[in-house]
Amino acid sequence: MNRHKRQLSRDLQNATTYAEWRAAAEALDRLDGYDEWRDADASADYDWRLIRARLRQVRQLRAEGQIAKLVHHLRQGLHWNLGNIGNPRLYERARVGTKRLIHDYVGEISETLRYLADLDAPEFPPADKHRFFTEVAHSYGRSALMLSGGATLGLFHVGVVKALYREGLVPPIMSGSSAGSVVCATVGTREPHEVEELLDPEAAYYHFWRILPWRDMLRNRALMDQNQLRKAIAANVRDWTFEEAYRRSGRVINITVSPAGVNQPPRLLNHLTFPYLYLHEAVLASCAVPVLFPPVMLMTQDERGQRVPYMPLLRWNDGSLKSDLPILRMRRLHNVNHFIVSQTNPHVLPFVSRREPGDGNVLHGARDFAYSSLRGQAKSVIDLVRHRLPMGNLRRTLDLGSSILDQEYRGNINILPEVSLWRYANVTSNPSMESIKRFILEGERATWPRIEMIRNQTLISQTLNDCIERIERGPQARLAAPTPGTKPDLRVVRTRGG
Repeated sequence: MNRHKRQLSRDLQNATTYAEWRAAAEALDRLDGYDEWRDADASADYDWRLIRARLRQVRQLRAEGQIAKLVHHLRQGLHWNLGNIGNPRLYERARVGTKRLIHDYVGEISETLRYLADLDAPEFPPADKHRFFTEVAHSYGRSALMLSGGATLGLFHVGVVKALYREGLVPPIMSGSSAGSVVCATVGTREPHEVEELLDPEAAYYHFWRILPWRDMLRNRALMDQNQLRKAIAANVRDWTFEEAYRRSGRVINITVSPAGVNQPPRLLNHLTFPYLYLHEAVLASCAVPVLFPPVMLMTQDERGQRVPYMPLLRWNDGSLKSDLPILRMRRLHNVNHFIVSQTNPHVLPFVSRREPGDGNVLHGARDFAYSSLRGQAKSVIDLVRHRLPMGNLRRTLDLGSSILDQEYRGNINILPEVSLWRYANVTSNPSMESIKRFILEGERATWPRIEMIRNQTLISQTLNDCIERIERGPQARLAAPTPGTKPDLRVVRTRGG
């Protein structure tokens, strides 16, 4: 038995696909007796009696065809994290999934919503149906995938997106800052059937870095060649406006930029706030780390469709400096109340906790409290000094330090790479193909243990979004639409060499 478990543990660590990882994880769960834990409804970590009662009611009303009661029941009782079913403690016991009652509840609600969306009955006319789904979707909220900065470490994001995409779990709302903006914009400028091109590491361009000769450094006041960065962005991101990207891909992409000057707040760029801005310059600005690259002027499309400067007096730089994860703004603009975060910022990783919010024991809580207190005290000292300084380079440096300490770098579900000297040694270098594949695989492996947690916590919102689209497009769309949370069909992607 011990030999068998050791072999399964090796299989788990060396897996190259989610299917391989899940097979080994489920086998280990069976050996450890976690199937019995999953089958038992009771747990102090969620309101299992409420969830079981709600599940029985929905099944009974649907079986009896009581449509009016079913709609009324769902309209006022369908809420995010009902009964605390999103509690991370429920996912720390078994390697795969959680209580079967939670899986059954989420699956039944999703299936019932699709049933109602396709239902043609006089007691649920189209106008009432559309109002029901839009109101429930607004009340329930939405999920978003947020990709942090991280320079070359941002290749980890590609693996995260790849793992989620293969399971049909990439949220339609994404944000990216700095390196994350490249991945976000690359996905956001692909139509749904084209996203799979990202799955092949040889199908993208990853040479973002070129050191300038010293004379050019002095002239440009930067260490790196911005033209090389621009070339890499152009090779991956299509030159669309935010509005065009949303219309063609169906994804809501958000890119953060920080002001290079004073008297300007950081901006969250998307199809609602800046519909006519071009993505190339937006991503270039979000990647413009001070000292490494000069700040960037944004470009927009005028009323005649011409490319013109946007507010030519303003310049913008690295979005992660002041808004790595724009959680508050995303809540207000897109009704997002659930955040999946892929965090790769080099200055954040050594300090960010690897436990999900609400997870851990008293000792872990004490450590988090100590770190939070120390960070708060450091910010207070910096603010005390900077408010008494005249505007200048020192004041701007302290402003930057204060904003870094003031940010929240975690979401509801957090996917983090391991901290190692090898990663930091490659943070500002053009990676070899071997390193690219290693970064991407690490992103996948870090995501696999979170897959079922993400599936359970996003399936209902995905289903609501899908139902609204199907209702608005008509009966033909309902026949062709895939089931949310299922794996998309994948074709083989040819590499550039073959």
